[in-house]
Amino acid sequence: MVLIEWSEELELGIPEIDNQHKRLVEMLNEFYTELEEGHQSEAVEHFLKNLEDYLNYHLDYEEKFMEEIGFPQLENHKKTHDMFKKLYAEEKNRYLEGDTKALRELVAFAFSWLFSHIMKTDKKYAEFLKEKGA
Repeated sequence: MVLIEWSEELELGIPEIDNQHKRLVEMLNEFYTELEEGHQSEAVEHFLKNLEDYLNYHLDYEEKFMEEIGFPQLENHKKTHDMFKKLYAEEKNRYLEGDTKALRELVAFAFSWLFSHIMKTDKKYAEFLKEKGA
C-alpha cells in the first residue's frame, strides 16, 4: 500500500486552507493504514465520521474565505460544494443500508476531491487572491 504524499502542486499558498487540505490527506492515509492493519470496521467508522466533519467545517470555512476576498465565482464554487455534500450523503446512506460498493465510491470521492477539486477549482480563488495582490 502506498500512502498519499502532500505535494507542492496541492498547495494554494493560503496556510489555513492548505492545512485543512493536508488534513484530508491525513484522513485518507489513516483510513488506508487502519485497513492495512486489519481494523476494517474502525477504519470505516472513523473515515465516515472524519470525512463528514471535514466537509462541514472545511467547505464552510472556504466559502466564508471566498466571500471575504470577494471571489467573483463564489456561487459556482458553492454549487460544487453542495454537489459534493449531496453525493457524500447519498453514498453514506447507501453504505449504511448495506451497499458495500458505496464505501469505495466515498473513498474515490475523497481522493478525486483532493486531486481534482483542490488542484483545479480551488486554485482559481488562490490565483484571484494573488492577482488582487494579497
